[in-house]
Amino acid sequence: EVPSIVAPRPPALCNGCSHRDVYNALNDVMKEYPAGRVFADIGCYTLGALPPFEAINSCVDMGASITMAKGASDAGLFPAVSVIGDSTFTHSGMTGLLDAVNENSNITVIISDNESVSMTGGQDSSAYGKIESICKGIGVAPEHIRVLMPVPKKHDELCEIIRTEIEHKGVSVIIPRRICIQKGARMAKEAKKKNKSESEY
Repeated sequence: EVPSIVAPRPPALCNGCSHRDVYNALNDVMKEYPAGRVFADIGCYTLGALPPFEAINSCVDMGASITMAKGASDAGLFPAVSVIGDSTFTHSGMTGLLDAVNENSNITVIISDNESVSMTGGQDSSAYGKIESICKGIGVAPEHIRVLMPVPKKHDELCEIIRTEIEHKGVSVIIPRRICIQKGARMAKEAKKKNKSESEY
């Protein structure tokens, strides 16, 4: 049997990944809302459905997280939380957010921003530096667009932001922002190589 020869290695979020800090905070808060559900999207963060997080209740296709949360909220579910990445948000999440704003749906949208299309190699996200502006343009109230760097020392602060925005009756957007750890490591390596090359002249 293969399992007796090869140790199983299910996919997992990278050590130090910002999505880990987001799910740790989200899980802590959602314990207070046992009837609530988390609707996710397609990206690295989809791995939050697996152990040790098991933070996701549903994932269907690209861009569906916000519309699933909206539909569940409209049907009476509370809280309805959406998790979507920065690049997926600009690919197919903005229209769902616009629909939710137009109908003032009671949802909390977490746009987990690692400033990268990490699942496919770390390309620059088309949302880079624009997410807050996009959300404001769509009509989300600026006071309910919350930005924070997700790191362990800010765990309690992120929990409080999530809790506060869940309790807001209407559309909230939380943007935990920290560069993909793999992309950051590549950039640091390239910068070191460049500095070394320049110092040789």
